[in-house]
Amino acid sequence: MDGVSGDTVRNIISLNSLIPELLRMVDEKKISLTPAYQIAALTEPEQRLLLETMESEQATPSVSQAQRMRKLSQAGALDGDAMLQIMAEQKKPQDFSLSLPVDKLRKYFPASGTPKKMEETIFKLLEQWLRRRQRTAER
Repeated sequence: MDGVSGDTVRNIISLNSLIPELLRMVDEKKISLTPAYQIAALTEPEQRLLLETMESEQATPSVSQAQRMRKLSQAGALDGDAMLQIMAEQKKPQDFSLSLPVDKLRKYFPASGTPKKMEETIFKLLEQWLRRRQRTAER
């Protein structure tokens, strides 16, 4: 593993400490790697409690939430109430990007249409659709 730091190797190895359900969520990219490294430091009962809390809150921990849980765990102070309080926090909205398959979009645009022109047209149509919905809602 040329060019891979010792910390990276240790972090990857630490994922073996995750219970199977959480490891599967990492594999499925439902939990990001950085929080997963922190979660791996929790005890098995704490990880099971986290899994239950994630299901009830319909959320996965952010990096900062996972770090705080790890610190509480190390201090012997991570219980269900603390975990729920951390997981119930409002996270800042995450930016996301959406990509659409060009082959599906092509039929709606002229052959000479550039990706930029396609994007402009899509947003123009979405604005018209939004205004129409707002007018309908006002009635």
